[in-house]
Amino acid sequence: MTCSAGRLHALFDVADVVSEGSTRNEGGALVYYGSTSLLVALPPDVPLAAPLDRALALDPHLRLRALRVAQREAAARAGGPLGPLQAEIRCGLAPRAAAVAFALTVDVMARVLVTTGRTARA
Repeated sequence: MTCSAGRLHALFDVADVVSEGSTRNEGGALVYYGSTSLLVALPPDVPLAAPLDRALALDPHLRLRALRVAQREAAARAGGPLGPLQAEIRCGLAPRAAAVAFALTVDVMARVLVTTGRTARA
């Protein structure tokens, strides 16, 4: 079950994105831990119901897009390129003062690759 690609996917282009995170030294390796939240405002004509919430939460295209945003945010904060990323995605409808939004939160962890000259090591 996926949602239509049209308007809903375009809303990600104007989503509110908030990220936080930092690196820690763990066993001689630098590891980044962080979280990125995307708040996608839904148009007022979208019918709000559990099937919509479920369709959005399970849509692989939206989840991949959120993961890519989180990866870019993490790389910008980590101080170096990242190795393989471990991520957990939580999502659901989020009521706001004037509208309803769909919120996706991506928690990430990745080893920072330390670059020395032309080689990178984990």
